[in-house]
Amino acid sequence: MEECYCRSLSSENIEKAYDFCSGDYKACAIFQNVFRAQDVVAAQVAKESCPVIGLFTGSQRLLQLQARQELSLQVLELLESNPSARNMFRDFIFMLRNFCCVNDITLYILDGDNHLHQEIVGCQGDEVTELVVPKKLECICGQILEGEVPDQTLNRNDSGVYWTNDRTSLSEEAAQGLNACINTCCPEQREGSLALVPVHYQGRTVGVVRINDPRADLFTLDDIRFLDGLCSALSVIVGRARAERNREYAEMIVETLKSPIGVVDSEYVFRKANAEFLRWIGRSEADVHGREMVDVVGKGLFDQIYRPLVDRALGGERVKERVTLDFAEHPATSCSVRCLPHSDVAGSVDAVIIDIHSLE
Repeated sequence: MEECYCRSLSSENIEKAYDFCSGDYKACAIFQNVFRAQDVVAAQVAKESCPVIGLFTGSQRLLQLQARQELSLQVLELLESNPSARNMFRDFIFMLRNFCCVNDITLYILDGDNHLHQEIVGCQGDEVTELVVPKKLECICGQILEGEVPDQTLNRNDSGVYWTNDRTSLSEEAAQGLNACINTCCPEQREGSLALVPVHYQGRTVGVVRINDPRADLFTLDDIRFLDGLCSALSVIVGRARAERNREYAEMIVETLKSPIGVVDSEYVFRKANAEFLRWIGRSEADVHGREMVDVVGKGLFDQIYRPLVDRALGGERVKERVTLDFAEHPATSCSVRCLPHSDVAGSVDAVIIDIHSLE
């Protein structure tokens, strides 16, 4: 990372960074935050397709309904592919902009329950940018995130979606709130149509999708209902993002502990093993991380000892047993093994922390 040529280039020259990078461009902070989105998102819109929003009739309306179905399928595929939640946020926003054929879409998401900062993913044209803002948003999206009701000159439906087809008709207060938004071209655009779609998670508003376009009279009531339903998929991504963050915190703690500790998920795949665990089993991190436990410890040991304990922990039990284990430098070692369930933000057990202590 320190040798990455991208570090000396500005975000505006990211294509040059891509061409001249030393090879580690995927780990480069600049490349990750400012990039040509079509290089990483496989969302393709057919040439004969119709935008999923806007008023269409006849054969064009049929094409619009087909495009909506295709977008919904791609969102489902995105959720099922289960990449990192951060990538899912930006891929969702890019797909939505592609299918809506609008000028600008921005997502504002609160970070966890403590709301210490906001993550912002913006898509203008084919470029996606990501920011982290360590303070309360002062714009109209910040008002929605705080549970405040924006200016009444904006239309509102029963689920809390705000929109207007004519920004020039808004009050001065609403216009100021819109122009305070960041990571969007909205402050330079004072006309056209706008929609603010809230993202809900566990009964709370945790995000806002802002759809912005210079064209007036863009949205129909049918469009607003469709966008509201589609953006509900973001609540799934929010849950995964928070679960990822919880696992990251747990793994950071695991790394600092001196006893052998490993973390496996519900599929018995190693997600983390600290240095002491690796030393005891005589393996490198590359030999363990991402591999099934049975392949690392052996079928006999897995079936007889580890799997029964892990299964109990996956059921929510805090397990502690005395067993005999064979290690590279410690054959037939009497050990105390604890298997502790790790829960995601929804309360479901998604991983097990295996803590081993020698009794000799």
